[in-house]
Amino acid sequence: MKHVIAVVVFRSFFIAVFLAGCVTQPKATPVQLRSATAQATVTELPTDANTPLPTPDPISCADLDSAWSVADWATALQVLDRLEAVSLTCGEASLDGKRYAVHINYAVSLENAGDAQGAVAQYQAALAVNGRGSEALDALIRLNSLPTPTAPPCSPGELAPYSPSAQSFATVNQNQIVVGGSPFYVRGINYYPRNAPWDRFLTDGDSSEIAQEFDLIASAGFNTLRIFLWYDPLFTCVPETATPNPTTFHKLDAIIGLAAQRNLRLIVTLNDLPDLLFRPLYSDYARYDAQTTFIVNRYRDEPAIVVWDLRNEGDIDYGAHPSFPKRFERNVVFAWVAHVAEIVRANDSRHLVTVGWWGDASDVADVVDILSFHHWSSAAELSGRLTYLQAKSDKPILLEEIGYPSTVDHDETSQAQKLKEAIEVTEQSNIAGWLVWTAFDFTPPGGQPPNIEHSFGLWHTDLAPKPVLEVLPVTPSP
Repeated sequence: MKHVIAVVVFRSFFIAVFLAGCVTQPKATPVQLRSATAQATVTELPTDANTPLPTPDPISCADLDSAWSVADWATALQVLDRLEAVSLTCGEASLDGKRYAVHINYAVSLENAGDAQGAVAQYQAALAVNGRGSEALDALIRLNSLPTPTAPPCSPGELAPYSPSAQSFATVNQNQIVVGGSPFYVRGINYYPRNAPWDRFLTDGDSSEIAQEFDLIASAGFNTLRIFLWYDPLFTCVPETATPNPTTFHKLDAIIGLAAQRNLRLIVTLNDLPDLLFRPLYSDYARYDAQTTFIVNRYRDEPAIVVWDLRNEGDIDYGAHPSFPKRFERNVVFAWVAHVAEIVRANDSRHLVTVGWWGDASDVADVVDILSFHHWSSAAELSGRLTYLQAKSDKPILLEEIGYPSTVDHDETSQAQKLKEAIEVTEQSNIAGWLVWTAFDFTPPGGQPPNIEHSFGLWHTDLAPKPVLEVLPVTPSP
């Protein structure tokens, strides 16, 4: 669901391609993506693959299909260069997507032909195009050939002090969250801007659109937002120095201010979209400790923040989700959670601490103030999970992510009914509250088609409400 995939982002890295000395037996498969109009991917490289492309004038999408149809990947790359030069995209998918597919298919053909060195170069070229490409990452891990990233350019600037809002801090009383002496029941939404989700949030999010979206959320009756902090755009220079990027921090300041102005409380998720391969989150403490310390210190006096969420679904990294690879041992992840909780509390005594777990949140009960878990199946199964957690701990329990898509196979009526049933179970269970995944459907990046991950919203991308909003127990403002 959502962004549970272990992600490596290269926005702030330059890929230094190097050649591996030894590789394992090829087990490569082609990426199943089309070019402009080609209907299938051919995996065998023809003998004339390096023949220079004839240069008809002008270049056309048919030239790409021609090279693609005979698996002439070297020529296809030349065609892509020329198409890019004249701004031809050849269909809805972006040229970057096509280039990634060509590099992968080229690598597969080279690997299967015994040219391990050439294959590594093509896999790394694919990774430079798409730093999250699972085909490239998996192949380079298998071949022990992940590239060594280098630090981004260092461009520090002056960061103005942060001015907190005038609200009351949240505390915990037995199994409840308390604000201003009264119980605070979370009825909230996980938030990314509709046109800038995930890693685009802090770089591409438009402040006027965010304000408009916050107005909708607040007027619908929700009281809490959960937002996510990807560290790479927040800092510049070498990571250990935690040198802030003023532009991005000022945008984050404004986002927090916009929420506070609308009486929307915040759950702030730290360590989002971390590097799990090159400078791994769970072992490279020096990089992330300094950055987390800086963030927590900057906003420790902001009462609109209810709780620091240390990590989104870190249990997936040790194999809690059967669909995702185990990359770390369980004890390594747990040691990291305890370590970061200690850092946060040492720098901020006023905010609560939680960690959003995909599976059994009681595993981290000893180091958090609130048990936060995520749920993606039926209301009946949710009831069982809530009973289990309440038996395991007397701390507040928060259903931090719950949601269902609205697609051709899962229509809006089904979305509304499933979420209605799940929230009814939650409201009857004496827990601290719930947050829906997610506020809005998402607009995919340019040239990429939407998928199911873009369809969990309560509002469409044009801000039209879905039927699910009518069944949630929130009170719209007049």
